[in-house]
Amino acid sequence: MTTIPAYEQVASLPTVHEHVVGPEHLDENRHMNIAHYFTFGGSAIWARHQRDLAMADTYITERGLTTFTAEQHLRYLGESVEGDRLGVSVVVVDRADKVLHVAALITNHTRRELSCVMEAVTVHVDFGTRRPVPFPDDVAAVLDAAIAGDRPAWELPLSGGLGVRR
Repeated sequence: MTTIPAYEQVASLPTVHEHVVGPEHLDENRHMNIAHYFTFGGSAIWARHQRDLAMADTYITERGLTTFTAEQHLRYLGESVEGDRLGVSVVVVDRADKVLHVAALITNHTRRELSCVMEAVTVHVDFGTRRPVPFPDDVAAVLDAAIAGDRPAWELPLSGGLGVRR
């Protein structure tokens, strides 16, 4: 079983996005609805691709390449309610020639706890053929550096069900 990291550990990761839970995020149970965890995590993962992982917003138009999400897993660890302040960090976990495994950790700064982990496996795709292709060498080098640099000293609370198949 995976150990849940302490708030201080997760909060020390770089934050990609910050949010405050508003009434528009709530469901009938008066806590943040699943759709918003997914949106917050997915948006942060995409932003990290564009900002830090050599796949800028021109990656499709200039290089004809992109990533498609193949699989996700959401794990809820704590409730988020109206007014809670959230931070989303993204860790690059692993990669293969055509596949990337990332995790978005949604931290509830108000409650001082990790609220959700959203894992995603993305496939690198030629936008024209819409078929998987290897990451270009320059992007692969950036991804490898991110994997090495992102790895925390503590165990990431991953599902164990997602990952890179070799």
